[in-house]
Formats: sequence, C-alpha cells, structure tokens
Amino acid sequence: MEEEYIKIGKIDIEKYAPLCDKEIITNEVIITYKQIEHINEERQGVYDKYKDDLKDIIEEPDYIMEDTKHKETGMIVKKYDKEVVVILKLNTSDEDKKNSIITIWEIKEKRLNRYLLTHKILYKKE
Repeated sequence: MEEEYIKIGKIDIEKYAPLCDKEIITNEVIITYKQIEHINEERQGVYDKYKDDLKDIIEEPDYIMEDTKHKETGMIVKKYDKEVVVILKLNTSDEDKKNSIITIWEIKEKRLNRYLLTHKILYKKE
C-alpha cells in the first residue's frame, strides 16, 4: 500500500515538550497528502514555496509558540524572506502515528510581533 504522507524530518522532543502535558510519543514529523491539498487550496503556492524548507523549519525553528486553539499543537515560526508559520500537531497517543504538519502560511513581521505579544513563547532561538 502506498504511503498517505511524506516524511519531513525529526523534532527535538525536549525542545517541543513544553507544548504538551503528556509525553510526545515519536520525534518523526510527516505531512499528509490531504493536508498538502488543504494548504494548496487555502494558501496557493505556499506549500510549493516552502516544501524543501519544512525539515529546517521544524528542526531549527526561530520560535515555538503555544497554539491557543488546539492542545498539543504548536505554532512553529521560521524567518526567511517572509516569516513562515507551520502548525504542528504532536503525537501524544498511540492513535496518532506521527507528529503532523496541519498547515503552513506566510506572515509579515508586524503579525509576528503581534503573535509574540499574544501567544506564549515556549522556545526562542538564541
């Protein structure tokens, strides 16, 4: 059977642990073809623009912030020519098989500054 996802990379569990009350089960990160389709529909061109950078974004983020809407989910930010936000759902149960990228979008520095004021910062690259 063909895989339903693409392997992206591996997170540093210690760096991401503050996002969860539970133990993170795996360090592997994937993106499903269904989520790629969603990103392509909602944010035309963003997946294609950053697909080769996703490993770097999740492994070497500039910021990890708490997602105020979803448990065990983080806003991962990396600065390139624009700031890129990746929403990552962490695996804390046997039901979820991998940590999974939910969506990706670009933001401007002004919005990033607003997020830094309104979201709990759990990690900041030194």
